[in-house]
Order: sequence, then structure tokens, then C-alpha cells
Amino acid sequence: MALLVPSLAQLAGWAAVGFAALMFIGLGRLVSRGRALPEIALIAGWGVACWILTIWGVALPISLRVPAIALTAAGLIGLIQPRSRLTAADWRALGRVLLLSLPLLAVMVSARPSQPDTFLNLLPNAAYLYDHGLFPAAGRPAAHSLLPAAPYNLQFVALIAGLVTPQFPFVALIAFNVALQLAAGLLLARLVADSDDRAEPPGWSVVAFGLLLATALNPGFVPRYHLSGYSEPSVTVVLAIAGYLALRRDRMSVWLLAAALAALVEIKQDSVALALGIMLAASAQPPDVGGSGGVVVRRAVMAAIPAGVLYAAWTWYVHAQFASSDVELTWMPLAQWQWHMLPMVLRQIARIVAEKVVFFGPLLAVLIAFIVRACRRAPLAAPGQRTGLTLLVVTLVYNAALLVSYIGHFSGQMAADAHSFFRYNTHLTLLLMVTLVLMLRAPARAWFTGLTLRRRQWLGGLAIAVFIGCPVVFLHFLRFDLETPQLRAWDLAKHLAAAVGPDDRVALILPGDGGSLFPVLEGLVRMTPPRRPNLVLDDLPTLASDTFAKLTANRWALISCTPSGMAGVPEGEAALFAHGTNGWTLVDQWRYPPADDGHWSRVIALAPLCLPG
Repeated sequence: MALLVPSLAQLAGWAAVGFAALMFIGLGRLVSRGRALPEIALIAGWGVACWILTIWGVALPISLRVPAIALTAAGLIGLIQPRSRLTAADWRALGRVLLLSLPLLAVMVSARPSQPDTFLNLLPNAAYLYDHGLFPAAGRPAAHSLLPAAPYNLQFVALIAGLVTPQFPFVALIAFNVALQLAAGLLLARLVADSDDRAEPPGWSVVAFGLLLATALNPGFVPRYHLSGYSEPSVTVVLAIAGYLALRRDRMSVWLLAAALAALVEIKQDSVALALGIMLAASAQPPDVGGSGGVVVRRAVMAAIPAGVLYAAWTWYVHAQFASSDVELTWMPLAQWQWHMLPMVLRQIARIVAEKVVFFGPLLAVLIAFIVRACRRAPLAAPGQRTGLTLLVVTLVYNAALLVSYIGHFSGQMAADAHSFFRYNTHLTLLLMVTLVLMLRAPARAWFTGLTLRRRQWLGGLAIAVFIGCPVVFLHFLRFDLETPQLRAWDLAKHLAAAVGPDDRVALILPGDGGSLFPVLEGLVRMTPPRRPNLVLDDLPTLASDTFAKLTANRWALISCTPSGMAGVPEGEAALFAHGTNGWTLVDQWRYPPADDGHWSRVIALAPLCLPG
């Protein structure tokens, strides 16, 4: 239970992300002249901030904190200016979401970064912005990131949050992902109640149901992805918001869609395919009564221009400022594309679709339902059909891009395995939920109104009880950072950071590691309190008889799991050695906390942590 108690640094990080979210809402309200719903304003304000910060960082060698402070001031103006500030109804809606989410927030506020990809590039890139106020580039300080040229839209949240924290907010990506999904839940609640054009917020039970649709009832919701610092949740939410805005007819929605696409296009490198899919889907929407298809296409193109400029600016910067192409995910030369692997990749995709039927089943069912209704000449102007068209176009464009990536980017084995095909497709899951709500809203409402008042009240109370109770009942699934391998990695980092100096050189001897534990330890030591961002770390996956003799340049050596036969060191423990005038001496050793039941995710190698399997 002690691990569920947040540290002061975690509380400060969550509070700072709350501040950043409010500033984004204020900025979104300011640019929309007070017309955007709070959840839409959150995405729009974030998109505007991403556009300005990226263009500034690409064009000027001046700290990004300068525009970040200006954007924060603009967001504050948007929150207090009479024309754009949130209304009492807006605050009631946000208050209902916050109060209903208190159990979830209580469970998640002590969550810690845990997944390897978080430490390989996502968190290091955010820390670089915090530490230096600039994008990485050749000739600038080392980024300690596998992909320092990956897009930075999600990392900008840590930059904004870091303006009001005394140290790097290492929980910022987790906290913002949770906030985004709560915002999506509020929008789904409005769509359920058909109140997205009305000021009055949905009732408590409808808000709870919308939050359930965004999380527990969402067939693509995977806590390991969506409650972590990964970029999947942000892509998923912004895609759904952009898909919703693509259906809107008013002029303001075009500008809000432009801001949403600007946020979407530079979250991940593959986000450009999703942004393209949204633009094509918006272009294919039926025109207004008496309007023309040309007007629809022009609106879609206008909405996509800011995202296109942003993508082009960042692409230019990467090619101009980095000496190597390995700083981002790159394509193979066309002559090396693995066309011969296409049948194998397709078979693996079919296998994954069959295994993950809980998600792909509803997705395919909705797409088939849309096609069948279209063949029967169902009105394309109906909201359900229009979102079905959007979902179909985005799904086809995105999966075509994934297929090309397997042939032209991924290595042979990763391509053959259709690497992360399910995880990538979960980007579609909230757009799927928006489509389901709009397709089923009319018949579901007819069924619900036919129930007795007592039965309706009972169902409303059930929605509230389930959403409040789920975080407690499913705590084990939500807090995967509490698995034994994760806890042992944190234990190693804690002992190491407490002993070494800020500029020391340390050899991490991790017997049996396949490259999964080292980035986790490096990230924990560099980015979590007490931070040691300037350490020099050497990765040694094996321990031989002459290992220590070769470590002449190192000040410290950490063995994550001691073997048998080491003098003075028991087997199966962690040990820290220091190098001095008398050679290497043992300065600390410790046993790991007991292991739990062993049902671990295996994202970290077990052998270097003295775990079986």
C-alpha cells in the first residue's frame, strides 16, 4: 500500500499537468472566441501551442520557454476574459468529470514511468526540452535518446508543466494521457445525450457512462498503453476529436479541426497517416443542402494546411540539423523493400486480428454495418453514417501505411511478426466509440425511454458505481508499474543514484539483459529524483573474469544480479563496487524485495533482476 502513496514530486507533477491542461483550455477558448467546449478547447489549445513551439524551435536558437511563457499567459487570458472564459455550465461539466474520476486519479497519482519505450525516447526527449529549452541537434548537448528527432508534440506538455515545477515533472506524460481520456469521456457523454450543441452539461450518470465508454467499455483500451507515458492515448484521443470535428458544418469547426490536426500530426511519426486519413474523410463528407462538394474539399484542405506546414518544418529541421539519419525512424532504400514478405505479413495480421477479436470484432462489425447501410442507400448525411465513412477511410489509409511500413521500414523478423499491429490499431479505438455512439444513439434512446423510471435510475446509478469502483477492483491491471521487475529496476536506480556523483562514470553489469533493463535504469537515474542527468553509463550485458580489469575508466560498477563464486558477495543479490587507489571494492550490497506471483508482462528481461523465467 505504501507504493500507492505519491511522493511530493509526483503530486507536483500532476498539479503542473492540471495547470498545463487549464492553460490549453484557455488558449483553445481564446482562439475559438469562447465557442469550443472545454474538451475540444483542450485539444485545440494544445494544437496551437504545438504549432507555435515547433515553428519557434525550428527557426530560432532561442529557448522554447519564451513562447511557452507567452502561450501560458494567453491561456490565462482566455480563462479570465469575459468573452472566452468558461461558463458555469462548463465548470459543472468539468467538476462532474473530476469528482467521478477521483478514485481513478487516487490510483494513478502514484504511477511511475515503467515501459522501455518510455525510457528509450519519450521521456528523454521531454527531459531535454526541460533541461535545455531547445530541440536536440548536432553540436548541442547529448539527448540520451534512441530517437531524439522523433516528434515532440506530447513532450511539449512537460515543457509547459515544467514552468511551474521546481524539477522535471517525470509523470507529466502519464498525467496528460489520463486527462485526455477523461476529456474524451466527456465528449462521448455529450454525444450519448445529444447535447454537444447545448451549454448544459450531461447528468452525472451520463458523464459516468461516457467515461466508461472511453475506458472500461472501450474494446481497445489497454492499461499498459493508455495509462502510461506512451503516445498511444494522445493519438487516440486527438484522432477521435478530429473525427468528430470533421463532421461539423460550421466555420469555427474548420479552425478547431486545423488545430486538432496540428496536434495529431507530430505526436508520432505514423500520426501523419492518421492526419491524412482525417483530411480525406473530411473531403468525402456530403455537402450541406444546396452546397457543393468543392466547398467541402476546400474546407478539408484549409484545415490540413497548418498540420502540413508543421510536418514540413519538422522534416526540414531533422534533415538540416542532425548529422545522422538514425535519429528518427527511417525507410529502407526502395530497392531493399521486402516485398517477398508481404504474404507472411498478411498472414500474421490475420492471426493478430483473430486473437484480438474483442477489439477487431467490433471494428469490423461497424465498418461492415456502414457498408451494408450505404449499399441500401441509407442517408449519408446521418451522423452515424458520416462517422462510419470517417472511420472507414481512416482505417484503410492507416492500415495501408502500416503495411507499407512493414515492407519498407521494419527489419525482417519484426515485419514477419507484424510488429505492434494491435497496438497501432488501438489508435482507432475512440473514433470507433464515437461512431458506435452516433450509430446506436437513436435506437438506444428509444429503448431507454421505454423503461420504467425506477429501471432508468437503477441503470444510471450502476454506471456511476461501476466507473467509481473499477479503479479499485482492477488496481492490479491498472498499476502494471507495481510488477516485481519494475520494482526491482526502481530499487537498483534508487541505490545507484544515492551513491554516485552527478558526473561519474558507471558500468551497469546486467547479466542476461537483452537491451531492455539498461534503458530503464538509465532513464530512472537521469530523469527521476534525485536526478543524475550527466552520468556516463556503460552497458555490459555479461560478467566475465576480466570484466573489472577492463573498467579502468569507470568510477563505479553495479552488478544487478551477482553470480555464484564471487568473493564476499552472496549469490543472487545486487552489488555496487567503487574504483579507488586499491582497485575495486564492494561498497554496498542488498537483497531485492520478495517477488510477487510471477504474472509479469516480461517487457524487462528477468535474468538480470534475479528472477526466474
